[in-house]
Amino acid sequence: MADILSVAGPPVRWHMYVVDIDPRIGTKPGKQRPCIAVQPTAFGAAGLTSTVIVPLATNLVEGDAFPLRVRIPLGVCGLSQASDALIDQVVAWDNRRFRRDLGELPETLRRTIRRGLAEFLDVC
Repeated sequence: MADILSVAGPPVRWHMYVVDIDPRIGTKPGKQRPCIAVQPTAFGAAGLTSTVIVPLATNLVEGDAFPLRVRIPLGVCGLSQASDALIDQVVAWDNRRFRRDLGELPETLRRTIRRGLAEFLDVC
């Protein structure tokens, strides 16, 4: 697959994107999948060529898996099925791998993901 940035400008914080995260390595999910950009947009606007993302998976964990997973309901940003944001899989990914902007995450989910990242990374 060609490494062509198909989104205009740098990825925007709290937007969900389809990102090409192949190849799959170890516990990291592979293929093209929805991911949430969690890095402030200003870094990309200043020339940083990668963006910190939280990938999503449709293999859902039942019960409360917070802070490792945050449930993203069906329909959010056009998702065709409910997904889990994989907080423990946070990674910086090359901006050329961002394929499509799916839209902005609702504020309530932003707060939950921010809290999950803070707990997981022990920065609260």
